[in-house]
Amino acid sequence: MTVPSAYRPGACNIGRSARRQRGLVALVSLVGAGGYAAFVLVSDLPTLLLLGLFVPLSLGIEWGLQARRSFCVTLALQGRYDFREPRTDGGETDQGQGTVPDEAARSEDRRYALQLTLIGLAAGALLTGLVYAGAVLLGL
Repeated sequence: MTVPSAYRPGACNIGRSARRQRGLVALVSLVGAGGYAAFVLVSDLPTLLLLGLFVPLSLGIEWGLQARRSFCVTLALQGRYDFREPRTDGGETDQGQGTVPDEAARSEDRRYALQLTLIGLAAGALLTGLVYAGAVLLGL
């Protein structure tokens, strides 16, 4: 899959570097959720604490979607885009970031940002419910 390198309203507002950052946050969140679930399940803690999976699962899913789809929710809400990439000297390019000037494009970005957030929340809730229900059914 090619990584987009230019702003497209409601579709793409970040480049390769920002995608990597979001992918790392997603991975850490999902691994953390797995570790938390394992800890709760093998300990004497109440199974009800598995409902705490909602936050890291929702965060991990949403940020994973942002990484996959080259779209940052926060930048969309700010009416901005960022395609800066690291330079070989350790800095990053000054070009490739800015403000979205068109109100229609900003509106489209906000709509897509809301969609990604709602998908993350719904998927986080569904997975949390499945893990909790599975633990209850198995008597863990």
